[in-house]
Amino acid sequence: MAIGQFFSQRFSYGVHALAYVATKPAGELTTLPELAEWTRSLWPAASETYLSNIVQQMTRGRLLRSHRGVAGGYSLGRAASAITLRDVVELLEGVDTGRCSLSLEDKCPVVGRCAIQRKLSRLEEDYLKSLAGVTIAELSKAVVVKI
Repeated sequence: MAIGQFFSQRFSYGVHALAYVATKPAGELTTLPELAEWTRSLWPAASETYLSNIVQQMTRGRLLRSHRGVAGGYSLGRAASAITLRDVVELLEGVDTGRCSLSLEDKCPVVGRCAIQRKLSRLEEDYLKSLAGVTIAELSKAVVVKI
């Protein structure tokens, strides 16, 4: 794994999208084309289709809320201070700390007897706890909106 490649592109798109939406005043919606334009201001090759898929997944997971109609768009599903990076990673990456990361099977063949797996599980949980300490509200303060 190269430096800077610890987080997936999916996660990065999702966090950036949430942080951008969080910059909006209460009641103001963000459209997908607007979000895509802002995303392309950061990454010119960003895919609107890929972003749309992630936005839909975050809407189904209630991190975003969809508002239909002519003046529709997206807003946060709850306060930016109540959405953490852990919420995002669990939704977009499908984190399951109960699953054995060393086994290709659904169930670990040596459950409870593997010291390495116990250590890795603790590290995963510590990582998720650290992500739970960072909110979208904090990250949105660093968003520069100029499109």
